[in-house]
Amino acid sequence: MPCMSPTRGKSFLACVKRAGCFTCLVNGLFLTVPVAGEAGAIDVDGWRLVQTVAAGRIYHREVEGSSVPWAMLVTTFDTTPERVHAVVVDYDHFAEFIPNVFKSRVMAREGRTQWIYHHLQFSAPITDRAYLIRSSDGECWVQQPCYRVEWTLDDRSFQDIDLSAGIQPNAFSGFWELRSTDKPNRTEGRYAVYSEPGGFIPGWLVTRMTDRYIQQVVEAVRERLGALSN
Repeated sequence: MPCMSPTRGKSFLACVKRAGCFTCLVNGLFLTVPVAGEAGAIDVDGWRLVQTVAAGRIYHREVEGSSVPWAMLVTTFDTTPERVHAVVVDYDHFAEFIPNVFKSRVMAREGRTQWIYHHLQFSAPITDRAYLIRSSDGECWVQQPCYRVEWTLDDRSFQDIDLSAGIQPNAFSGFWELRSTDKPNRTEGRYAVYSEPGGFIPGWLVTRMTDRYIQQVVEAVRERLGALSN
């Protein structure tokens, strides 16, 4: 995301320092990823394990023609896939627990597809983002209970939303995949994002921001699940 005054040195440095704020929830595709292995190993779908963090394992997958890869966090939740799914599609309440979400509003529903308006808010000099996504629930095609939620930017028109409230990203897609494990009340979660936020941000910095943000979102979902259990 651009600084308010990208030509001024101090503003640019402030932007870089705060850059970890951006990227959002967020959710396209089910892909099989190794849950164990050495960093740098590449599976058949092109996912490469890049690091292990407290929240889980981070994988990247290259995107042709882009300096920014997909980023995915593989983690576990101590509850059922049904409960995690209910939280990650609770779009009307995202502003209560997802980082940087100022407004989140479901504009329309058609079957298993929803259109959602998001306004992400940041402290100056970071510029807000405002956009519409199309989110769909899909099938995982596995024997155990499994949910998959995919989303991407959409240009459908709705009244009463203000896309001028912030910059619209150049690209924003992602998915949640949630499947039960052989342990009761345990869910394997895969949360992935591909984001090109627009503005004057180099690809390496967008990648670092995205890696950080997927961890923040997973932890926010974990905390939400805990709060709803109390």
